[in-house]
Amino acid sequence: MKKIFSLLKACMTSDMNLFKVKSKKKSKQSNNLLVAFLLMLVFMFSIFSNVNNLFQKVAEYHLQSLLLVLFSFMTSLMVIIEGVYKTGPLIFNCRDDQLLLSLPIDRKLVLFVRIFKFYVFELIFNSLFMIPIMGAYILWADNINSTFYLTSIIMLFIMPIIPIIISCIIGLITSFLSSKFKFKNLTQILLSMIFLLGILFFTMNLESIFEYFKNNSNSISDIIKKIYYPSAVYLDLINEFNLFELIKFILVNIFIYVIGILILNKYYFKINSGLKRVVNNKKVNVKDIKIKQNSKNNSLIKKELNIFFKTPVFIVNAGFSLVLFIIMSIMLCIKFDGFMNTLGSMEGFIFLKDLLENNVPLIILLLVIMTSFMTSITSSLISLEGKNITLLKSLPLKTKDILLSKIYACLVLTTPVLFIGDIIMFIRFKIGIIPSIFILLLSVLLPLASHLIGIIINLKYPKLDFENSAEVVKQSMSSFISVMLGMLLLIINYVLVFITIDIFNYNIILFLIIIFYLLLDYILYLILIKKGVKRFNDLTI
Repeated sequence: MKKIFSLLKACMTSDMNLFKVKSKKKSKQSNNLLVAFLLMLVFMFSIFSNVNNLFQKVAEYHLQSLLLVLFSFMTSLMVIIEGVYKTGPLIFNCRDDQLLLSLPIDRKLVLFVRIFKFYVFELIFNSLFMIPIMGAYILWADNINSTFYLTSIIMLFIMPIIPIIISCIIGLITSFLSSKFKFKNLTQILLSMIFLLGILFFTMNLESIFEYFKNNSNSISDIIKKIYYPSAVYLDLINEFNLFELIKFILVNIFIYVIGILILNKYYFKINSGLKRVVNNKKVNVKDIKIKQNSKNNSLIKKELNIFFKTPVFIVNAGFSLVLFIIMSIMLCIKFDGFMNTLGSMEGFIFLKDLLENNVPLIILLLVIMTSFMTSITSSLISLEGKNITLLKSLPLKTKDILLSKIYACLVLTTPVLFIGDIIMFIRFKIGIIPSIFILLLSVLLPLASHLIGIIINLKYPKLDFENSAEVVKQSMSSFISVMLGMLLLIINYVLVFITIDIFNYNIILFLIIIFYLLLDYILYLILIKKGVKRFNDLTI
């Protein structure tokens, strides 16, 4: 038992800073925990605010328990999909595999600890959604008894088990395919993108979904009971508590957990070895070898692009807004009149309809602004160097070139996508030459500002001692600050556009924004060259 606890502690602290205790850095550790805690509170409050409105709507139809269970089903679905691309860094192909497997420890125990660590991650993720949802249910429920609290607490801990076993098995299959094929991360990326687009579709069609839910509550209840056992049990226990059913549910989940470990154990280590094996089926004729030499800058840019495309969580987090921009550009071209009619029907937004209909270039600008400040790529690029930072600094390269190559690589990713969306909308709405040129310039200047801000913040708050890429991209201080600052700049830009839209011609507004971002980009460039270079040279691990 002592061996299990020691192994659990070692594995948990390797990926989760929440479990680390360092006396020398106690104040810094406390500050990071406080920021993380406040961030979770803000997120949970936003979830509570949104679902509270839905519970209020269904209360008059007495469908609160069904809505609660529907949310639990959707949360479990999120855990499955979100867990699929986490199985890579958390279970398969981990950095400490060689160390753990060389110790005199049963391999089943190693696998158990890995899955338990995965369970803790998903328990936290699940709780961020379910606690505020349960809180909203309590406010609007017809009647609440003590058994509801007992059932909900147990469900909170038990419900992630089946989703993580499902995601582990899916991860097992995708990892097996990854070990055989060149494009290892494509499946994970596609699943994550589909999931995020599904959330977007849900939020944009909330009213129609509510109407369908209201009119088809019985059929929805039957579907949930048929396709997902935990939600069915939860619904039954809320309506009529049965201790025997609750105990049976707990035992079933424990049984599934054990069976899942046994299934994974059969193939896990073989697949893990395959992921670490480099396979090359090409026959090379030595006489025909030609060595192509790239310039230093081109090599650095290619290196940064490789980091991006080989990190699924990075692509999903940073690249989703680019995919969203193309989709929204096409949708705006197809359903522009419908969008305007919807805006005109919203109380308090009628005046915006007339303003935007006569200023279509500003609509395109607003989309470019949103995409630019939602795309935070450089906020993780310094951290992702990790232990290679020392090697990179030892190369015969100027620090300035290293930093600028990261900016150039990000522009290579963002600029073509923005240009494609811009041109589609230019053609559809027959935008003039001058505003088209202005918007294309801003499609470079706006993301450039975002990239410069991201790399400056990452230099200030680097995380070089990470164990997996998800920790850097999703959980680091640099990523958090960049996202928050991006949202602030997004709001400021929107406010300024709407303040000036009724005063100036859109060409003047676009020109003023260009001047502003030329100055801002130049100032950020000077900060990067003067302070950023020094900060990069001082980085150690």
